Amino acid sequence: MATHDYVIANGTGAAVRSDLNNALAAIVSQNSSSTEPATTYAYQIWADTNTNTLKIRNSANSAWISISSAGGIGSANLGLATLAAPSFTGTVNFAGNVNMTGTGAIDVAAGTTAQRPTASNGMFRYNTDDNAFEGYANGAWGAIGGGGGATGGGTDQIFYENGQTVTTDYELTASTNAMSAGPISINSSVTVTVPSGQVWTIV
Repeated sequence: MATHDYVIANGTGAAVRSDLNNALAAIVSQNSSSTEPATTYAYQIWADTNTNTLKIRNSANSAWISISSAGGIGSANLGLATLAAPSFTGTVNFAGNVNMTGTGAIDVAAGTTAQRPTASNGMFRYNTDDNAFEGYANGAWGAIGGGGGATGGGTDQIFYENGQTVTTDYELTASTNAMSAGPISINSSVTVTVPSGQVWTIV
């Protein structure tokens, strides 16, 4: 590990040779050090061994920019997502649209009612308890239509199915009515709110 100011000072032959070797050592080691080089240059590479991160100096020579993930030195692809078949953990944020141009499908998150995440409007998932898609809007989870429609034996499309137990507080979406096939039970401390002028019919 070495850093260098990349200025070869005048000196004896042995001193100049030593200075050159130190400069070359800094180059081949990407200026690796736990502290930044004392003398910096625009577009200079620095392997920060303190955070195990590869960095490059910006064009104004005023700051370092990470070109690996934090701690990425020694990791495949410098700890960055690969172009083909990347894998992510945690939350991934997109500021723009997600445009899928292939012929595949989106495999959405699936889990039980108890495994629902901390919700925010616009969330979409598959509920394995209800065997149905659901989304979160207006402060509540609700079924999403079009998840397969009516089913039946062979090509029959006869049966629409719904759950039998309300496990989470729910309020009908404004200006809508609702219908469920009964019997329906509502768990203790759970509330179903039907706003004025709206109807929930259990058949």
